Amino acid sequence: MQISAPGRLARQTMALTVALTLSATVGFAAVTNSRTAGAAAAAVPSYSAGIAGESWTIENAGACSATLGAGGNLREGAGWFPGKCQGAGQAPQITGTDGPRALTFRTDKDFEYEGAIVEDPAKNTWKDAAGNTLRDRTELATGWDLPFHTDVWVGFDVRIPEGVDDVTGSGAYVLQLWQCTANPIGGVRIQSGAGNGHNLQFVRRGEDPDTNYDISMATKSIGANEWHSFVIKYNVEPYHDGAPKGRIAVWHKGPTTVEEKLFEREEYFGYATRSKCKDDSFKNEFRIKFGMYKDYQPGATFRSDFRNLRIGATKTAVQPYNRG
Repeated sequence: MQISAPGRLARQTMALTVALTLSATVGFAAVTNSRTAGAAAAAVPSYSAGIAGESWTIENAGACSATLGAGGNLREGAGWFPGKCQGAGQAPQITGTDGPRALTFRTDKDFEYEGAIVEDPAKNTWKDAAGNTLRDRTELATGWDLPFHTDVWVGFDVRIPEGVDDVTGSGAYVLQLWQCTANPIGGVRIQSGAGNGHNLQFVRRGEDPDTNYDISMATKSIGANEWHSFVIKYNVEPYHDGAPKGRIAVWHKGPTTVEEKLFEREEYFGYATRSKCKDDSFKNEFRIKFGMYKDYQPGATFRSDFRNLRIGATKTAVQPYNRG
């Protein structure tokens, strides 16, 4: 059997692997590699949740906990989404059984963290005795297998009902891109502040020294009790000096409006430095979580509803509207 010599790209990959191994050995911080010019895009896994006509089941709701997949998991057709709960977050639910169904994520206003300490009275944030900021979450997650350097498309319908409280602290994520144990590298959150409970903000986070990641890219108001559709294109590209940037684009369609493009822009986002991630969780891929993730607010009520969530390689494959 004849074995051919590795091509140029393979040799580059081999050299980079050796370089990273040596750098880790001598104590340098390992980082992601930037996108290789002309490199083929990675395959994008397909996911779907909350789709009409499919069977939906929340499994083992009572065991939903901070351990991903312990309970509160969604079984839909051949798909499976692990659940995660923390603090006031209740297990994901299926609502609307007498009409159009929804995947519902809500908090328990009567829940209290034992020994909670006010961290910042102005922002109404809380911490535990060890100084850790307290969080509430109720989420479903994809696999940890969505690629960097590639267009990953996400489409969904979301509804925020009336009667929810204003968000304090850093906002409440209804969808997040999770690379590792650190701040989300992107997502959609409910805007913090009085009267902003139905404003959705589109955010990202990374290591570009010239970008203020605390400022959202755009804010879109949605009406109470209305289903609004979004399609988002993410191409994650962590910061490397001189390397091409990633890209984020968002489209919106309201209950009585046609599709409009909210924005498209180039951004560095995602983490390149291994030390940004806790517990050796660094990875050059990400997963998507959806539901509710926020700072703990005792006595407050929050809820988000989802349906028609799809993840795939093209816009037409994931958009919740105009499906042929």
